[in-house]
Amino acid sequence: MIRCFSFLLLTGSVWAQASPNKTDEAAIQRAKSALASSLDSSLPKVSLEFFLNYEAGGTPITWQVTDCHEQTANPSLDHGNSSDMCVEADLTKDQTAVSVLISVGTFEKGLSGVPAFFSASVSGPNGRTHSLRRLGELPKELHRPAPRMPRDLPLPSSTSSV
Repeated sequence: MIRCFSFLLLTGSVWAQASPNKTDEAAIQRAKSALASSLDSSLPKVSLEFFLNYEAGGTPITWQVTDCHEQTANPSLDHGNSSDMCVEADLTKDQTAVSVLISVGTFEKGLSGVPAFFSASVSGPNGRTHSLRRLGELPKELHRPAPRMPRDLPLPSSTSSV
């Protein structure tokens, strides 16, 4: 009986950890369905999910709920309030990693207000990471040609005197 109870308890806790809670699912769905044009007026009236899938060329996108300020590298954006809830969309295309954060509410109050662009960062193949000021800058970053490598120069001809 104790073994059976222990097994059920262990199975239940593993299942609970594996499935996201309903608040996380609702937050992710809210961010995915937000209009790209409401996050940046220069973008078309399509869902954020469609926009990212299109720009990423179909590469997989990972969606997760996170603390907005946890990802911020800019101290001026941190106002001491770590309860802001964001949905983070991560993707990698052609050795360029992208992370987009969309604010959807707070952990205390839940989902509230209109989803808003919080931040985006791009890490290129050279290892440098930089932030985007607007979501509309993302297509240029994802479709930028790969940096050219210097051409191999011919070997110097040896001039030998005979």
